[in-house]
Amino acid sequence: MLQVGLLTLGCAKNQVDSEIMLGLIQKAGYQIIDEYKKADVLIVNTCGFISDAKEESVESILQLAHYKEEGNCKLLIATGCLAQGYNEELADEIPEIDAFLGTGDFDQIVEVIEESLEGAKKLKVSNPDFDYDRNLPKNNLTTGATAYVKIAEGCNNCCSYCVIPKLRGGLRSRSIENIVKEVKNLAKQGIKEVNIIAQDITQYGIDLYGEARLVDLLKELVKVAEIKWFRLLYAYPTRVSDELINLIATEDKICNYLDLPVQHADQEIREKMNRRGDKVAILDVVNRLRDRIPNIALRTSVIVGFPGETEDNFRNLLDFIEQAEFDRLGAFTYSQEEGTSAAQMSCQIPEPRKEERYKKVMQLQQRISQRHNQNLIGKEVKVLLEEVHSKEPRIMVGRSQREAPDVDGVIYVEDTEAKVGEMIKVKLTNGYEYDLTGVEVK
Repeated sequence: MLQVGLLTLGCAKNQVDSEIMLGLIQKAGYQIIDEYKKADVLIVNTCGFISDAKEESVESILQLAHYKEEGNCKLLIATGCLAQGYNEELADEIPEIDAFLGTGDFDQIVEVIEESLEGAKKLKVSNPDFDYDRNLPKNNLTTGATAYVKIAEGCNNCCSYCVIPKLRGGLRSRSIENIVKEVKNLAKQGIKEVNIIAQDITQYGIDLYGEARLVDLLKELVKVAEIKWFRLLYAYPTRVSDELINLIATEDKICNYLDLPVQHADQEIREKMNRRGDKVAILDVVNRLRDRIPNIALRTSVIVGFPGETEDNFRNLLDFIEQAEFDRLGAFTYSQEEGTSAAQMSCQIPEPRKEERYKKVMQLQQRISQRHNQNLIGKEVKVLLEEVHSKEPRIMVGRSQREAPDVDGVIYVEDTEAKVGEMIKVKLTNGYEYDLTGVEVK
């Protein structure tokens, strides 16, 4: 039996694509293995979002290429965003790659494997317009009881720094019926937490129904009895409606958590970024969320070192972070991406200055996050247990509604007899910059 190994890089949205490929591969009768040295076919699902991600993708491909000499590998395939946008360069630089699959073509993975094994190099990179609104098999890559569900692909926002519309295409929403069917299937597999993702979940449905339908979708999803939590990731801040806020506030199954990527707060920089709304509008959304849902956890992301960012612009960003006090924050240094309008802007910021500003943002946010976590000491929260601590078998690792998988901290629960996948009530005993500790309430 042909053995296939797949390495996934980048975001959760890319992970969903890998899950579909693995589902198709398994359906074709091939064996999926984690030990790359033994695999007959190796697939790298690449990320091409920023320079660091591209470098990681290239390094990973080169590492797996060694298994053509040192292992069983007969076929090396590159898929994902880097394969979509830079397949010609990759073919020149890494001749060991036998086939390329773009973001609009990865459902053809089985055909490409079979045709490439016959000796022909394959290049299947077409327009990034993959139709997710189909009944495709999936092999869930997340551990435990959590899963990601992509409700739409592509983006129409056209931010000046972002290459995603070029690599992933315009907005393409899945139907409510198709998404509900997938969630019901996940429930049958024992999944308890579903993370709702897209490039911008607030735009869901506009292309398909002529209006945003996120609230309508969520009202259908919460009817799936076995799913206990629905978490919302990647919401455009100024498109968060009162209707959505009210639903989060009143529906127990929707986590009191929202990811609101603001990218910057200085108006001059926001206009250069082509981001809608201003600092006042964003703070209004933050305040409305906290007024209606006092215990909500808010996450954001920011970019430092955007072309032309002055010390005053950066100071405005720091002031905003202090004022908004997000519970979680991810920061990135600006990456000059080919094909974006920002890449052509003058006054590109030197890398050392970007790194200096990044450190200042993270130091500020660490103080805020630690203070917020310490304010939780003594409170009781429901925790989804995900794994046993790697060094302390008596400690379980889990998350509450306040922590998203992969990007946020965790809760370490001591002296519990509960098992992975269970939800238990935990009293929080200490809070740090990212993580918390607690004990089970029995």
